Amino acid sequence: ENPVLELADATVGWPGQAPVVTACTLRVSPGERVALVGPSGIGKTTVAATLLGAIPVIAGEVTVRGRLGYLAQDAHLFATSISENLRVGNKDATTEQIAEALGHAHLPLPPDRVVGEAGATLSGGEARRLALARLLVHQADAWILDEPTEHLDHDTAEALMDDVWALAGRRPVLVLTHDPAVIASCERVVRLG
Repeated sequence: ENPVLELADATVGWPGQAPVVTACTLRVSPGERVALVGPSGIGKTTVAATLLGAIPVIAGEVTVRGRLGYLAQDAHLFATSISENLRVGNKDATTEQIAEALGHAHLPLPPDRVVGEAGATLSGGEARRLALARLLVHQADAWILDEPTEHLDHDTAEALMDDVWALAGRRPVLVLTHDPAVIASCERVVRLG
């Protein structure tokens, strides 16, 4: 079966709290890039958490086919080597898979380099590319990207997204973003609020 991300008339929110988003209908099919947009705090991350299975849907239906990969806005980097940080995405990743992911993410750093607490020795762009390489090692069938260009300068952001789209291939990709350039690079836009 083809991978897909879908919410049908879904009401989402955190358990024990009022619903954040109601009657949300959204479908991302293979090869599709969909931007999920809206003001901060409107519920984009809550929708992502629901699709990821981190919180149950309150009403409506959620369908996720295939393995889902998530590029968090502030993906946590551990004070260990680059290769160990990538194995967070796939503990069985081989040395070859790690080298390949670093190459695809255009992060020319030695896999045994230690990145420091929360990636302190990396630039913002390098940290985001390390998170992208982790996503690649995970070998997911569909991606959710949460503010992938946040805090990056224009050129770094543009280069990163060029690589993301090239690597996404036929995967369904849902992007949570405020970035007009990222929104423009998507086929469809779903607005919350």
